[in-house]
Amino acid sequence: MAIGHHSRSFARSLRVRITLALIVVFATAACAFPEEGFDGDLEGDYYINGVDQKGNEYGGSLTIVATDEPDVYDMQWIITGSIQSGVGTVTDDLLVVEWGALEGFDTSSRGTATYEITPEGQLIGERTVAGEDGIGSEEAFPIR
Repeated sequence: MAIGHHSRSFARSLRVRITLALIVVFATAACAFPEEGFDGDLEGDYYINGVDQKGNEYGGSLTIVATDEPDVYDMQWIITGSIQSGVGTVTDDLLVVEWGALEGFDTSSRGTATYEITPEGQLIGERTVAGEDGIGSEEAFPIR
């Protein structure tokens, strides 16, 4: 009986050591390989959070599609109460967009949006509406 007891204890101890070693290996591997970051291509779908120039909060989605021209993108927002479309140009880490409303409260609305492109591919910026005072803010988060 003593031999069987020692064999079970040894086997259990060995399993614990192997499990701990595997945890250390996987934890080290996870630290060694960083998460995929922004690859430089803005094309895709985004969640939107914003505050317009009057202080009203809104949310929605943004779709960005690459054009045939380098660093130029077609963009379409579907946000609370409006569908908007625009063309954006990337220079360094800035995306500047001229946009106009297609449907919604005021289809004559148009303006400019300027976003900083973060290392993670998020867009953080401000939007203006032509002919109106104030500046709104908007953030776009890639859906991956």
